[in-house]
Amino acid sequence: MKITRRSRPHTQPTRPRKRAARCSKLRTLAVVTALGLPAMGACANPIQGDPIPAAGFYGDDPQPPTAPRASEPQIPQPRRVDGLDPCTLFAPEDFARVGGAVGPPRPGTPLPSTCSHALGGGPEDAVGAGFHLPYAEVVTRQPAGAPVAVDGHSTWLYCELVDVHQTCTASTAISQDRTLLTLLSKQGATAADTADQLFALTTSALRRLPPA
Repeated sequence: MKITRRSRPHTQPTRPRKRAARCSKLRTLAVVTALGLPAMGACANPIQGDPIPAAGFYGDDPQPPTAPRASEPQIPQPRRVDGLDPCTLFAPEDFARVGGAVGPPRPGTPLPSTCSHALGGGPEDAVGAGFHLPYAEVVTRQPAGAPVAVDGHSTWLYCELVDVHQTCTASTAISQDRTLLTLLSKQGATAADTADQLFALTTSALRRLPPA
């Protein structure tokens, strides 16, 4: 009887493209991680300490605002959001500042009440806006964020590096139970540059919301 050697199971090595696909998914959902939900993989590298916001977030106020108590956000003009489509919060000129929009809007991403747009500046670059949790809850979920201001509204800024993409989110208080969420993710960008561009986007989106 002829005895043959049993071959060992052949295990394919992990291919780089599989890791790239995983990190691509993380970049697409980077805002979910940045908003304080559990990390989804090793590609995420949160910035240690408070992010340094760009000067634009302070508007005309020469002094950075003191950290407001989470339960008392500053809302000089409450905004109405019922029935508003988050895909309409940005205009073509807003997209032009950050590389131009590519393809149709993506409603419901990365969160059900937001809308994101792919950008032409680099692979997986994206911008988005929508409506999110109360300001106090955002502050709790993002302990490493920083208090800033947009048109006098308390805003919580957080930046995180995911693979090679810098993602910044800004949650601006527009009522006692809602914030305007804006986000920008750009490949190879610094936190300061991304925050600076996000300030302009946040200001535009906030001013498009009708008064309550």
